[in-house]
Amino acid sequence: MIFSLLTPPSAHEVHVWQWDLDDCSGEFDRYWEILSTQERERADKFRFERHRRRFVAGRGELRRLLSRYLGLTPKEVALDYGSDGKPFCTIQPPECNICFNLSHSESAAALAISNGFEVGIDVEKVRPIEEGMPLEVFSVQERAQFTALPDRERQEVFFESWARKEACLKALGTGFILPPTHFEFDLSIRGDTTPRFVGGEAEEARHWRICALSSSPTSTSSCAGAVAARRTDWSIVEMN
Repeated sequence: MIFSLLTPPSAHEVHVWQWDLDDCSGEFDRYWEILSTQERERADKFRFERHRRRFVAGRGELRRLLSRYLGLTPKEVALDYGSDGKPFCTIQPPECNICFNLSHSESAAALAISNGFEVGIDVEKVRPIEEGMPLEVFSVQERAQFTALPDRERQEVFFESWARKEACLKALGTGFILPPTHFEFDLSIRGDTTPRFVGGEAEEARHWRICALSSSPTSTSSCAGAVAARRTDWSIVEMN
């Protein structure tokens, strides 16, 4: 695989890539060749072939894209994991600090790449809401707002809120060690926003920016998505 190099994001940009994992099935063998031994072992643990192929397509495309920023071959991209399990690149170009986060839901995949600050991204396929899920995701005040919504709006608001919260938690690198209620939002605000509270603190919330993710033109299903970072002076650059 030979690809042109990409200019890393500026200090005020987050590059966002979106793709359909099932559309990458024709590249499966090439992706498999560039995975690490650990990634192949993880792929072989999936029970269903569809899930295995999607994992390989996600990790393979991640390596392909990172290699274009790092000036390496995809197989040379060296990844390690922080104490909370968030991956990072161990080999970086001079004067560069590429940070990234990958998310997928069914066949939809999204990758956020920043330079010098941590970023989180989440994409969620909009689907029927499982009973009890809002109680797990929402704070008391958020739940009151959600309950007051017309039925026709609840599904979209729920998954938009879920994507916001998980993107924030992924930016911290904690996953769901912290509860989703650690980040509280005003559900009446759609699209780009800031939290109302973070860990119950309004002052901490002012350090955060969350941007809504536009739907991928290649996706055949409806998805909600968000990108988050603990800084306010950045914007999304959509890549293709």
